[in-house]
Amino acid sequence: MAYKVLYRKYRPQDFNTLFGQNTIKKLLIDSIINDKISHAYLFSGPRGTGKTSTAKLFAKTINCENPKDGIPCNKCMPCINYEQSPDIIEIDAASNNGVDEIRDLRDNAKILPAFSKYKVYIIDEVHMLSQSAWNAFLKILEEPPKHVIFILATTEIQKIPITILSRCQRFNFQKISVEIIAENILRISKLEKIKINQEAANYIASLADGGMRDALSLLDQLSKEEKEITVDLIQESFGVLTENEVEEIFNCLSKGDIEKLEGIFDEYSKKGLDTNLLISKILNYLYTLEIGIVSGKKHFLSIDQIKTMANELIKCYNKQDALLLIKMIIVSNISQIISQEKNPEIISREIISKPTEVTSEKEESAELKIESKPVISDDIKKIRINNAFVGASKQEKEKFKKSWEIFINKEIDKSNVEMLSLLEDLSIEVVSPTNVLFSIKSSSTALLYNEKSNLIEEELLKSEKINIKTICLTDDEWQKEKKQFIKNKDKEYSYIDEPKINEDVKIIDSALDIFAEEIVEVN
Repeated sequence: MAYKVLYRKYRPQDFNTLFGQNTIKKLLIDSIINDKISHAYLFSGPRGTGKTSTAKLFAKTINCENPKDGIPCNKCMPCINYEQSPDIIEIDAASNNGVDEIRDLRDNAKILPAFSKYKVYIIDEVHMLSQSAWNAFLKILEEPPKHVIFILATTEIQKIPITILSRCQRFNFQKISVEIIAENILRISKLEKIKINQEAANYIASLADGGMRDALSLLDQLSKEEKEITVDLIQESFGVLTENEVEEIFNCLSKGDIEKLEGIFDEYSKKGLDTNLLISKILNYLYTLEIGIVSGKKHFLSIDQIKTMANELIKCYNKQDALLLIKMIIVSNISQIISQEKNPEIISREIISKPTEVTSEKEESAELKIESKPVISDDIKKIRINNAFVGASKQEKEKFKKSWEIFINKEIDKSNVEMLSLLEDLSIEVVSPTNVLFSIKSSSTALLYNEKSNLIEEELLKSEKINIKTICLTDDEWQKEKKQFIKNKDKEYSYIDEPKINEDVKIIDSALDIFAEEIVEVN
């Protein structure tokens, strides 16, 4: 018989063996007992917390011929064959997210169940559906056949249209506690004859961050060692982070020691450290710092800086390039701490216009992919925003757009997913003869672009003969700058601190030349 991984082998067969989510279990069981079944349910919450397992158990129980107190009998035909039942249809919306797939679903849903009372559709990662697919799905959700039940599962409820939310019964799945996960680990280890102690079970449970599936996957992997699972073995296998190592990151931050910080993150990269675990550890550290500051302890970080850093780190969860983004956030704070020690009124002309040292073509290409330059200071950021409005026009924007598209398609290594996705996600907002202002949704990605802007500008000059300075703002920052510019449309924007400028460039005094029909009334 083929080997079955632990989280599949021990998938719960009824609500009694479903660990965690007790409130949700009770509500669903009560609805079954009282025969108050809705036509649509929405299960949301972190990965590995039991959304799909609960959906399958619910589908099994409502089709059971002899349920007792909301628990399936496991003897009737629908119970025995529920995993292969043609009446329980699982759909992965990540790969079936188009309007054609939803139209097929809509047509098939009209057909009566083959062997069961209900035809149940379990749609996983439902937030991945396209807008046209949502529109098609809404029609059957409004007037579903009596024999059809939809169970939608998602990790990102904020992406679900309000028209869908209002037609579903919603259940929010919470992270499962360390105690419950550890208890299940010990139970399964006993059945599988895996040697493990309580401390190691607790450690695996904490690494799983509330996800039972992740915990059992870790247990499965560690059991291959064929020796007792201990905390030391876990740390050796997964490169776990200690409290002292997190403290060392902040020691580097306080000293402005970028070189040592680079070494720490290089080591994390070699170990293949779980970035979500790193984020959680840093957030816990920041939380402790904040409590200490509120209690009167002194620290080099302010509460505002701690909150900003925490908000940026939260956005890095489950990102492909999370380690790099985390490093950028830390380095950005080093830059701010250093700049606070200097006179903020003084802006060095050399810092703004000093050309980057030219390296060999091979080294330069590699730099664009993985190296980083110092983060752009707030002063330089303000200057580049200002200069983007000087001589800006719609014509300049259209001209740059064409060159930018050629640059991305021609110059960026397609295997470098991180850099390619970064540049493709940028929105070109304002273009002058000397400066470009980009915007992007994520503040951590804006930080990453500004970190690499000098290298990208060098490549633009080399490839497209465009000598231009760039800056990237978050969408919120951009909207504020746009409103400010429209309010001050009669003000003359003068070029600041750039050594080379075309004297024929006219100072723009009309917001219409930049934004055309996009002008909106600003109160």
